[in-house]
Amino acid sequence: MKKALVVPKNAKKAIAVRAGKAVLEQLPVDQKKLKVAAALLEKVDLKRLGVVAVSGAAVLGLAGSAVQARMTRAALRRELKRQLAPVNKKLDELEKQNEELQRQNEELRKQLKKGS
Repeated sequence: MKKALVVPKNAKKAIAVRAGKAVLEQLPVDQKKLKVAAALLEKVDLKRLGVVAVSGAAVLGLAGSAVQARMTRAALRRELKRQLAPVNKKLDELEKQNEELQRQNEELRKQLKKGS
């Protein structure tokens, strides 16, 4: 019968700390700062770190959704502007016709008053 491999409780944290130190060593950082970061890494509670990481991922996900929504709104705005351009042009023409007809109407009213 094979014995089950027993992993000490602190093994996961030790592995995480070693991995974190390995990453820190690759960074172009001052040695004093590196030692401080490594010391902080050893003191980190992995559960809290997990919560922070998940929270950060959620925030980034929401930020990505917000950016996508903003891009969608911008695309919709551009499309509406494109579609409204001919309508706005027609509206301007109708407003000019209306002003001209109002002037003609006013002239005809003046002529009617003179004629009466």
